[in-house]
Amino acid sequence: MNEKKFKLLVVDDNEYVRDLICLTFAEETKIELVEANNGDKGWLQFQAHHPDIVLSDVMMPGSVDGLELCRRIKLSDNPCFVILFSAKGRQSDIELGMQAGADLYKVKPLSPLELIDIVNEVTS
Repeated sequence: MNEKKFKLLVVDDNEYVRDLICLTFAEETKIELVEANNGDKGWLQFQAHHPDIVLSDVMMPGSVDGLELCRRIKLSDNPCFVILFSAKGRQSDIELGMQAGADLYKVKPLSPLELIDIVNEVTS
């Protein structure tokens, strides 16, 4: 029986962070990874691939940061589970993320094991 594949879009301007996340899920056969290095490209990738989960940094260069990307996703015809992450960890930062529509807001550094647990919970 074929296992359902889930698409995970990773949006971060830091290549090291994207690589770390991709390595975290490299062994996960049910996860298909899509990447973008800023919010503008993340929005385009979202529209092209319709991911099940978006994992996005908040602070990125360009006209679309993580908060705006989250708002657009949640207002789209194909909203999905959005996890925002940032070095900004004050309560007011977390509240801004949740007001943008995030399902979760995580403070960096991200734990690979915690990410796996979250994705497994969302996709099960």
